[in-house]
Amino acid sequence: QQRKPKTNITKTNSSFVQRIVTNDQLAKILMARTSEDTNLFYNCGANFVWMDAHGNPKEPLSRIVFTRAYPTAHDVNLLTRGSDHLDIIIGFSSGDIIWFDPLCNKYGRINKNGIMNASSITMIRWLQGSENLFMAAFQDGSIMLFDKEKEDDYFISEKSQKSDISCGFPVTKPGHKSKFNPVSHWKVSNQSLSTFSFSPDCQHVAVVGLDGLLRVINFVQERLYDIYTSFYGGLTCVTWSPDGKYILAGGQDDLVTLWAVREQRIIARCQGHHSWVTGVAFDPWRCDEKVYRFASVGEDCRLILWDFSVQALHKPKRASVSSSHYAPNDRPILIHPAPPKSEVALLQPTMVKTVHADPCVGVYFREDVIVTTDKRGRVSLWQRP
Repeated sequence: QQRKPKTNITKTNSSFVQRIVTNDQLAKILMARTSEDTNLFYNCGANFVWMDAHGNPKEPLSRIVFTRAYPTAHDVNLLTRGSDHLDIIIGFSSGDIIWFDPLCNKYGRINKNGIMNASSITMIRWLQGSENLFMAAFQDGSIMLFDKEKEDDYFISEKSQKSDISCGFPVTKPGHKSKFNPVSHWKVSNQSLSTFSFSPDCQHVAVVGLDGLLRVINFVQERLYDIYTSFYGGLTCVTWSPDGKYILAGGQDDLVTLWAVREQRIIARCQGHHSWVTGVAFDPWRCDEKVYRFASVGEDCRLILWDFSVQALHKPKRASVSSSHYAPNDRPILIHPAPPKSEVALLQPTMVKTVHADPCVGVYFREDVIVTTDKRGRVSLWQRP
């Protein structure tokens, strides 16, 4: 039996929720919906908005306005979703997390008032295949694993526990039987983390941050495997190819960079943006063994499509050397410095289009459309070229 959030958001006296505006026809709209209908959730400013993705109706189904903090990231649990139940987690600038079901307008709070971590959440994701567990990245450079069924408690990450450099970062676990969050705490960086992305098999997680490092972490063992450096500046976005062979990241060097995971090396740099890259995504419908299609968006308001084929890339003259730090009874942590431009293949755009009047923040592929978002809260759907 699934536990559901308890507090009714429409009747709450919480100072955290200012108000909820619900569509007058919501009950009628939900009755008429079929499995073909698609929900669209987005956060913009102090608002968390639920819409019908096809604009039918055009007005939001519901909109929550928060006070004291603003939403920064959210995720929908695809495992537990049903026609009468949705588990959504929303992360906030205050470190607060709200577990919310828009179908019954009930919510619960985790890390209330930042009791375990009061820095801003930069990314939040349910663990694939889990009903309860989710992961959040924070501005203080830490990652925390939470269980929606567990309660809040004061938490201090221990430096002593398993914190030698052999595992790459200190890991703190309150204990297997603890009824309190967090499930685990990783101190990954001394600078803000931008985002993270799970590999398709959920064995690894790629983490990027303002320190300009891409870290590949074995999620199951909670061990750091590889560190790759940006050309310069921070990294802002990251994703895996559908087959798990490649990692794509973008950042403040205006480049999109492609790394081969198994070969542990940089494959190509993609040059075409005139400002920071803010979002990257592979197109699962246009990726096969030979050619991978992916997209990027940036603060230059551009959407760029790229096609990468292993055969078409000219191999660089020589490969750069990586330095390794040996970890006891395990594989070493490899540190891969960014090679100079002359040593890395350069990929040219397949298509460039200015898609927004304001800086873009995200790009997503659907089977029939490409979705882009911008800083002003616009969500645009584009026909596939």
